[in-house]
Amino acid sequence: MEGQLNVQERSIITGWVETLQPEITLEVGTWLGGGSTLHILKALDSNGRGHLWGVEASKIIYDRMIANISSAGADLIGRFTPIFGFSQNVIPQFLAGLEDEIQITFVFLDGGDNPMEQVEEFQLLRDSIPVGGIILSHDAKLRKGKWFVPYATAHDNWECILHDISAEGMLEARKIAPYPSEKSRINYTKLLKKMRMEPIEFLGRILPSSIIRMLLKIIPKSLVLKFTQGRA
Repeated sequence: MEGQLNVQERSIITGWVETLQPEITLEVGTWLGGGSTLHILKALDSNGRGHLWGVEASKIIYDRMIANISSAGADLIGRFTPIFGFSQNVIPQFLAGLEDEIQITFVFLDGGDNPMEQVEEFQLLRDSIPVGGIILSHDAKLRKGKWFVPYATAHDNWECILHDISAEGMLEARKIAPYPSEKSRINYTKLLKKMRMEPIEFLGRILPSSIIRMLLKIIPKSLVLKFTQGRA
């Protein structure tokens, strides 16, 4: 089954699921299911408890992912609920559907390359995660995580570790207090505002999509990867 992440990254994911013994886990960005999705499900099955909700925004990838996970067997597919759509739209619906006493103790973020996406996902989820809960995010060293890593780290009620174990990197954020201090709120709000004014990202927000597509066609591929993914 096709999947992403290296052995160490998969081990970190599996280790936290086995340690936390979560009833509810959430993943944003399943890809084809053979990487984080399959390993979260296997860890839940090993625990003998828990369920994974997996969000995927590409319909082609979503359909292939469901077929792949279905082939993994009834035990695993029975612990999995796929969700099609963009995270900023479906996460509020997902949270609204949870019973009040149920908490999300493990989240894995690996969606689109827009650096604001993981920030928005964190903003939606942070208050629904209990103290001791974990958020892991992939591509922490690339464009996808370039705002989320400093933004999450600026929250003094979250303890953050950057695992430099691949070209992409993985951020581990553990909630250590219910709420941040007021000083922390001010700092991370100012920090995000400053980061969003980066020239390239600012232009990307205000230029028409037709012009962006045209520019991406004429500039070298190496620069395309640098601008869109943050790869050298």
